[in-house]
Amino acid sequence: MTVLRQQRLISPSSITDATKVLGDLGEEAQVLAGGTWIMRAPIRGEYSDKVFVSLANIVSLHSIEIDTKQLNVGAMATHHQLAEMLKDAPDLHAVQKAAEKSANPSVRRMATVGGNICSMDFLAPDLVPALIACDAVVFLQSNYDEIEMPLEHYIETRADRPGSELLTKVNVKRGSFRSSHTRILMRQAGEYPVANLSLRCEIDSTDSILNARIAVGAVDRVPKRWKSLEDAVNGRNLSKINASELAKQNLNEFTGRDGADAPGWYRIRVLPRLASDAFAATSQIVS
Repeated sequence: MTVLRQQRLISPSSITDATKVLGDLGEEAQVLAGGTWIMRAPIRGEYSDKVFVSLANIVSLHSIEIDTKQLNVGAMATHHQLAEMLKDAPDLHAVQKAAEKSANPSVRRMATVGGNICSMDFLAPDLVPALIACDAVVFLQSNYDEIEMPLEHYIETRADRPGSELLTKVNVKRGSFRSSHTRILMRQAGEYPVANLSLRCEIDSTDSILNARIAVGAVDRVPKRWKSLEDAVNGRNLSKINASELAKQNLNEFTGRDGADAPGWYRIRVLPRLASDAFAATSQIVS
């Protein structure tokens, strides 16, 4: 615990105050959201020289709002809160299931949506690929302006974003979609997945798949779209599709990262099973 003695905690009460503090402190600052990743920082030998900027007192960041057209989630909303809110939203089933199954109940009650998105060193998030599959947009506030961008683009560029920039909200448009989220663990519930896959698509009157979006997490170092599989499934009949075989034909988009929980080759090998399960689950959802 000695590594924490020199650290300070600042708790701004507004987004404007938070971005100002982040700008003033520069590289000395470390945003603190739910704390589930940072609390283990001493074990990893990280953040001993940082000033923590807590977002806990910014009321607007805790909100979740949903109507028939869209979902808006504040960055400080927890996985548990999101999972509870989306139980009656079949088009957002992927997001609900990802939030409901991530880690364990204690972590889900603390881990925030914004923290999950912004933690570059956390390599096995469930929520990020589900949000990417559902075409989520993030809102970013800095000292200068507010911008929005697709979550997919944010994940690709987050390492190069300004230090004073704060992710404040996630927006997901609703519609006549079906979505699902599948994951594989090595041993038991409560672990992080060695691979996960989220799917969102539309099904027309002939039972054909339209506008499929498929995102994979935990396999490579960042969650990513599986675009070749999307192309392969679009236009096919949902009840007749052999998703596993199509997935096997399109595995070359992934490198596979080696880790203590699983080697890279295994993460890739389980993707056809995940794809098959995702399409099977989607066929049972009534939008």
